[in-house]
Amino acid sequence: MQNPHEKIERSLLKVIGWTVAVILVLTFGGIFGYRAFSSWQQRRLVAQGNAFVQQNDLKRANLNGRRIVQLNPENPDGYRILARVAEKTGSPSAIDLRRHVMEIGRATDEDLILLARDATRFDDPSTAESAISKLSPAAHNRADFHALLAEIAYARRDGNEMERELSEALRLDPANKDYTVRLAALQLNASDFEMSERGRQTLLELQKDPETRREATRHLAENAIRRKDFTTGAKFAKQLDSFPERTFSDRLLLLSALKGVDDPGYAQLLQDLETSALQDPESMAALITWMNGNAMSQHAIAWSAKLPPQAINDKLVAIALSDSYIAAQDWAGLQRLTKTGNWGNVDFLRSALAARALRELGNQPDSTAKWAEAVNKVSGNTRHTLLLADTVGKWNWRKEAIDLLWLAADDPLKGDEALQTLYAYFAKNGDTQNLYRVLLHRNARHPEDANVKNNLAALSLLLNMNRERGWQLAQEVYQQDPHNAAYASTYAFALYTKGENKKALQAMETLTDQQRRQPEIAAYYGIILAANGDNARAAEFLDLAQSATLLPEEKELVQRARRSIAQG
Repeated sequence: MQNPHEKIERSLLKVIGWTVAVILVLTFGGIFGYRAFSSWQQRRLVAQGNAFVQQNDLKRANLNGRRIVQLNPENPDGYRILARVAEKTGSPSAIDLRRHVMEIGRATDEDLILLARDATRFDDPSTAESAISKLSPAAHNRADFHALLAEIAYARRDGNEMERELSEALRLDPANKDYTVRLAALQLNASDFEMSERGRQTLLELQKDPETRREATRHLAENAIRRKDFTTGAKFAKQLDSFPERTFSDRLLLLSALKGVDDPGYAQLLQDLETSALQDPESMAALITWMNGNAMSQHAIAWSAKLPPQAINDKLVAIALSDSYIAAQDWAGLQRLTKTGNWGNVDFLRSALAARALRELGNQPDSTAKWAEAVNKVSGNTRHTLLLADTVGKWNWRKEAIDLLWLAADDPLKGDEALQTLYAYFAKNGDTQNLYRVLLHRNARHPEDANVKNNLAALSLLLNMNRERGWQLAQEVYQQDPHNAAYASTYAFALYTKGENKKALQAMETLTDQQRRQPEIAAYYGIILAANGDNARAAEFLDLAQSATLLPEEKELVQRARRSIAQG
């Protein structure tokens, strides 16, 4: 016979066991059910969002993208949709959105190409270079990769290279209408009349296709306005404005055209855009930027008084408005704008602008404190350091810009960009000592780069610093390519500094007459001719060197050679 108490205990345990089991089933079922529903919801939002972008319904596409990211911050498709919206509206935020896909470790070759493309369009070469370096070898045979190289060539103003790369992209993907539009736009803007006309005719044909009509018409309008043919520009801009898929930036293009022809509808359109921009911070920022570019900074400041208080705190609006205050030299207004608030990941710009306002107002102690705050905010972020250096460089804050660039130069990935900027800056100002310092850093990074070695050799000899190393480098690059005029002239100069004037002359005379007559090369040839006593020819080449861009030490060598000729 079982004890009644034991029987009751077993019954209770069974009840508890079944209850726990049911709870666990319901809990895990709920979790998995929720996850399945969430996954389905995200897939639906992604499909809808991409369709909205395709239909140019950017507001709804933006809402879908944000909703996806809220549901799952690790879903790359949400950021991809938001990036496509940003690209359509011409917003540089596309870079951060594309970069986020890379940072969460979900980037494909296509994502990296799109990130590099956006970085190129919005003048962030270090990000473009970083994205390209992460591409797989197979990506180099993709049409969109060659289209990216075309964009990079465009940024470098290399029209021939851009045309070659776009042609290759079209060869790999002949059905891609975007490449066709871009190649036609490139041809339209060419200086050659026949090529320009060919591009124009292609774009006129593309206007008939609903998929390409907006881009084609925009290129035609932009080209006419750039040529100051505002009548033609207004015609195309009005066509563009009639399309239901027009954007706010398209309407700004029409505003430029109407302003150019002094059209009576200009004032009304400006008023309409001021009203419609109130609904969207990006539109507000775009309109303020347009006003700044059209000598209407005071108008932009006055209009900003009508904006909602929260809009002024938006970083895009605040940055555009800060340009207005700077253009108007309204330093008290700039101080008010930057005194409080937070501009998110670019809050260092707010601190820097506050520092400038305070400096212009004569408050140096507080300006110094604000500048220290700005530098502290970019610490550890090379991209922001470079952006801050570029910003203050435009203000002619030389010391601050140089200090920031040297900080950025330590970055193993982006340091090259900082060094190149420093090199260009010091070369422009004839600062040979600092040029030498930059070249030492660049040579340490790229010990096999012949151009860097050649320049380092030349400056070592000009400054009489580590001359043996200079002689060695000069000989190395000359032996590598004796027909290179720059290498030959550096090698000849190295021989000249050792007193081997005849050998120096022999090295120079291996070059063609055309090479020797290049102004920078002619300077060294003239110096060496004078050292060999050929004064008549030396004077001829030293005269050619008058149009050369020379460093102070090179100018002194030229003057010394002239004095030698005069005394001889």
